[in-house]
Amino acid sequence: MLVRGRAFAFALLAGVVAALALASPAVAADGEKVDEYATAIVINADASLDVTETITYDFGDNDRHGIIRRIPASFRYDDEHNRVYPISDVDVTMDGRPVEFERSSEGGYQIIKIGDPDDTISGAHTYRLRYHVTGALNDFADHTELYWNAVGNEWEAPVAGATATVTAPVQITRAACYAGEATSRLPCDRATIDGTTASFAQGPQRPGEGLSIVVALPVGAVAATEPVLVPRRSFANSFRVTPVTVGVGTGLALAGVAGALLLAWRVGRDRRYVGLLPGLTPEPGEGAVEERQPLVGAPPVSVEFGAPDNVRPGQVGTLFDERAHVVDVTATIIDFAVRRHLRITELADKDWELTKLTDGDPTFLPYERELFDALFSTGDTVKLSDLKGTFAKHLSQVREALYADMVTQGWYRRSPEATRTVAVVLGFLAVGLSIAALILLGVFLGLGLIGVGLVVAAVTFLVVAWFLPARTGKGSAMLERVKGLRLYIATAEVAQLQFQEKVRIFSTFLPYAMVFGLAERWAGIFADLDLDTTGPDGTPGLYWYGGLAGWNLAHFNASIGSFATATTGTIASVPASSGSSGFSGGGGFVGGGAGGGGGGSW
Repeated sequence: MLVRGRAFAFALLAGVVAALALASPAVAADGEKVDEYATAIVINADASLDVTETITYDFGDNDRHGIIRRIPASFRYDDEHNRVYPISDVDVTMDGRPVEFERSSEGGYQIIKIGDPDDTISGAHTYRLRYHVTGALNDFADHTELYWNAVGNEWEAPVAGATATVTAPVQITRAACYAGEATSRLPCDRATIDGTTASFAQGPQRPGEGLSIVVALPVGAVAATEPVLVPRRSFANSFRVTPVTVGVGTGLALAGVAGALLLAWRVGRDRRYVGLLPGLTPEPGEGAVEERQPLVGAPPVSVEFGAPDNVRPGQVGTLFDERAHVVDVTATIIDFAVRRHLRITELADKDWELTKLTDGDPTFLPYERELFDALFSTGDTVKLSDLKGTFAKHLSQVREALYADMVTQGWYRRSPEATRTVAVVLGFLAVGLSIAALILLGVFLGLGLIGVGLVVAAVTFLVVAWFLPARTGKGSAMLERVKGLRLYIATAEVAQLQFQEKVRIFSTFLPYAMVFGLAERWAGIFADLDLDTTGPDGTPGLYWYGGLAGWNLAHFNASIGSFATATTGTIASVPASSGSSGFSGGGGFVGGGAGGGGGGSW
């Protein structure tokens, strides 16, 4: 039979794919065989098929649950589409009675698993499968054709004999069949036509051999012979560019970005007091009114020559960037030393010793008391190295207390960390859901661009989430003064400081310089000044810091830098984990049609 055109190319390709993928069938259990395989196909006027397969399967002495029928239902059609054969109305009986079965899809196959997982059977049993198929006919210039694998070449058991019949609504004009291994062009044992019925037969077949049949009908004998095509799952068709995908995707992205920015505008902007100069707060009882800070036109910063309202370094660092960093805690330890509550002594082995001088200060803020008591929980003297791996739990409590202090001072209405955490968690959740939607829309509907719009919106919200904590009017007023303190530390010159209380000025502002990231500069401008670098016991150092032999202020920049680095790493360290090393056209052939597949027992 001479077959021409695109349908033949598809059939050839489908057969080759099936042959390459499934040319090595598994071996059935000993003694299992198919005694009879009869396929009856009715071609309906609407070009659909009603298929009945009668399979007498002999399990021999093996105890099995039943059989599995695997029916190919999807083949590659072209670069952009797969051709599918929708299967519906599946009905199964065993020995003339209804039987339990499960239906699933996998790798382009419809899988029908027949039998009761709680019961076993042996010997010969007859299974009858009925199902409805659409989209299986092919149109050619001179005929309409059904090309069907009546017995697929994927069966795991030998087939003693096979028959097939095709009944059409009109006269069948031609019939052919092929038998043997995949791609075999050998004719089957018998192919006959009797009006509207074609009959086929084939003798014994080994595992991996099949029977393919072909019948031809007059052109126009049935309706709706177009193949059923679905887009192939590829990057290109997952992100199809159409007016709908571009329009909706762009719209969602713009709406999401606008919504996130509106949220930042409404919620994430700091407040300020109405009618007051920058940095000022209203007197108690004045009933001050707050408004959102403008996006542009920030007021000029006025220099502060001291810590405003005696604000502490840890408070300054947290208010300044809305985060209680470890360096804010480290600066607080140095501030304790400057305020004569402890002394820091440098040791020869790159370690430091903290010596408790007082029981603290009645004016300690809650986070300061938490930190001070934690430092000396084991005694009045502690080496910095002794805190490694044990202080992290205290650090977490100190940072929580710092955030709580932001609310206590009235600088935030709620903890900035809690606000940011909730918003960021929601942001990551939105990103995760939008990525899931992107995958589903792209893979199953080809609407990936719409998913991209959702992802852009979600990512924008996630970025905005980091900036949602907003200061109150009181917090903004204090921030302006803190900026003035930073300006002083960032711009002070040696000539301005020579005639002041040098050690006091240097020491007092050092913890603040640390939280601003200006400690190196601050220590540098004092390095050449004639400061008294003798500690209270006559050793090199300052009244709050004891250095090694030969130490002077020129060494302090390196000393305090090393101390800050070591402290930051030490108090944040957690206990090390234990475990092992991380290094341990030329006509038809078997398998070229639709249907077929195979099966076996389970």
